[in-house]
Amino acid sequence: DMLANFSRAKLFLYICLSFIIGIASASFWQGIFLIDDLRLFSSVIVCAVIIILWRLFNRKTNIAVFFLLCLLFFFLGLWRYRASLPVTSPDKIWFYNGQEVSFIGQVNQEPDVRQNSVKLTVKTRFIKTGNLLPNTEREAVFAPVAGNVLVTTKLYPRHHYGDALDIKCKLKQPEQIDDFYYDRYLAMQGIYSLCYYPSITNADSSFSLPWPTEVYAAILKLKEKLAMAMNTGLPEPENSLLQGMVLNNRGELPAELNNAFAQAGITHIIAISGMNIAIISVIIINALIIIGVSRRLALFLSAGALLIYLVLIGLPASAVRAGLMALLAMLAVFLGRLHKLTNGLVLAAALMLMINPKMLRDDIGFQLSFLALLSIIYLYPLFNDLWEKIKIPPFRGARDIISLTLAAQVLTLPVIVLNFHQVSVIAPLVNVMVLFLLPFIMVSGLLAPLISLFVPTLAWLIFTPTYLMLAYMIWVAEAAVRLPLAYLEIEYIWVGWIALFYLLVSGGIWWYNKRA
Repeated sequence: DMLANFSRAKLFLYICLSFIIGIASASFWQGIFLIDDLRLFSSVIVCAVIIILWRLFNRKTNIAVFFLLCLLFFFLGLWRYRASLPVTSPDKIWFYNGQEVSFIGQVNQEPDVRQNSVKLTVKTRFIKTGNLLPNTEREAVFAPVAGNVLVTTKLYPRHHYGDALDIKCKLKQPEQIDDFYYDRYLAMQGIYSLCYYPSITNADSSFSLPWPTEVYAAILKLKEKLAMAMNTGLPEPENSLLQGMVLNNRGELPAELNNAFAQAGITHIIAISGMNIAIISVIIINALIIIGVSRRLALFLSAGALLIYLVLIGLPASAVRAGLMALLAMLAVFLGRLHKLTNGLVLAAALMLMINPKMLRDDIGFQLSFLALLSIIYLYPLFNDLWEKIKIPPFRGARDIISLTLAAQVLTLPVIVLNFHQVSVIAPLVNVMVLFLLPFIMVSGLLAPLISLFVPTLAWLIFTPTYLMLAYMIWVAEAAVRLPLAYLEIEYIWVGWIALFYLLVSGGIWWYNKRA
């Protein structure tokens, strides 16, 4: 048996990787790999039949069976991506792009409130195919229709999650905006139609909300109250910064502050990202261990707190992904057999891509979360070993922050350069100066608005500690980016350099593990 020493865990890892590679091939090279359903189906059946027959007549698993098994999941990856592509037909709302339409739908995501507008994701239910003509008895015909529409409307009147709306507007097809593939970004969310400043009325609807939806709506109302309390207790830009960090509301953050945080290398602080939650969780676990809590209990307490927090902010998809990735990072850092958790990370990625295969190419957050935590798994121990060889006081808290920051940034560097065209040189220093405040800001940023709901007259006093920490964080970011060579602007990078970078890093990790 040629694969006698080939463990099941490793076989499982390669199967998941084959599925992911299949999705990646269809995503990036559609002209080559996006073949028709019949050929895909035939390829899957042929691989499956050969594997079954081989196992029936020869119980040994050799390299040919292993190759066919990987090829089978590669074809399944191609098939899954193809199945995610939209089909245009009269029962899909995007069939009517370019036309003036009237449709009834339901707000199925939390409204995205910006400085001067609100974006609503509306799940369509019916479209009016007839016309109501004056002085006639002809009635509009309601035809069932499916698909989401991204509706941009005024700040007021406000609409909420679960509202049934009657909307009249001209549908538009999403398009690329400069270097930003806006159409692909929306397609990842299942949105193929846009609607700008339409006529909106509340629909007389009998849409029944299942109990999970009602619970989710109640959670979003609590989140809205917390945001209003923050508006009352904090000035700008501290208010917008706290809402981005704690509630995942980023619509009103000033562009200048956004740029300063990006150039300082702490963008992950602004939003609820996998890197952000992972670092916070690791710091919380360290704090619990320092006060005497066992490692296992600290892990469970941190995971429980993470779950409660995700429910509190309404379980947005980006935060759920970040939470899942952060949990894997906690396991990677604080449990034994670190590299075995690569299987868990790859499985998590495969499951998320099975649900939404478009994330691999078009969700930068997914790419950064996956690469950051892969970096933490393999490079965090390496940086810790380097610390042990440096003959200076350990300063464990600062050392952990530096190790996590450097580890998380190594594999994410090419993606950041490719998409944002800049590299923060000052990032490690800035992270050391501000990351220690994250647990305190997260805790106080949740407690302060909750308390101020009961004693609103003392909101300014309750928010004072939070304000001081946020003001310090803003000052550090703005001061750091004014330093010489704080960040580098890179307008273009050849994809060959990216491939070489990953090759060299992979070789370095392999060499380090072999020595260890």
